[in-house]
Amino acid sequence: MEKAKSPELDKGLDAVVTGYNGRKYTLYELRNSANNFKLDDPQEYREIIKEKYKKIYNCTEVKIPAEDLKEIYGLDESFVEEWETVPDWFFTKYNIAALQYEVSSLGRLRIGEKYLKQEAYKDGYLVISTDNPNCPEAKNHSVEIYKFIAAAFLGKLHHTDTYNIHHIDNNGYDCRPENLILLTPEEHSKVHGF
Repeated sequence: MEKAKSPELDKGLDAVVTGYNGRKYTLYELRNSANNFKLDDPQEYREIIKEKYKKIYNCTEVKIPAEDLKEIYGLDESFVEEWETVPDWFFTKYNIAALQYEVSSLGRLRIGEKYLKQEAYKDGYLVISTDNPNCPEAKNHSVEIYKFIAAAFLGKLHHTDTYNIHHIDNNGYDCRPENLILLTPEEHSKVHGF
């Protein structure tokens, strides 16, 4: 575990938070898992990770190939991708066009039967790609994909701005709901140690 930059951030790491499907974590566990994928990893490694996950988040087929599910997430062909509609409040909150976005349990987006490509944005996070000729109404904007996923799958985000969305393994290319958790700003600081 990395040493926190402030001794205060090392206190209370035994606090328990609840993630997707009721899974419980201590802040200590989240700090350790966040350090498994560092934002300061060498660029070459980050490119390898991006290309690997792109097989999932840029798949425009109805069903993701079984070999990709197995390689990237260790899932077998019995896995069923779940889809949720992005709630209406999301569009007002982020000041974007209210389209009928649906997001999946694998971090994909679609509008109707049009599956949207994603691209890397600042700090390794994903946004809607400018390369979606089959769906020109989905404009590229700076709202990260993980925010769409959290709004649809994690709920309660719209009630207050006091929650931060944290990638459990610190990998911005993995936007599955089970890799996202809502934390207070204080919890988020403790998890990252700054």
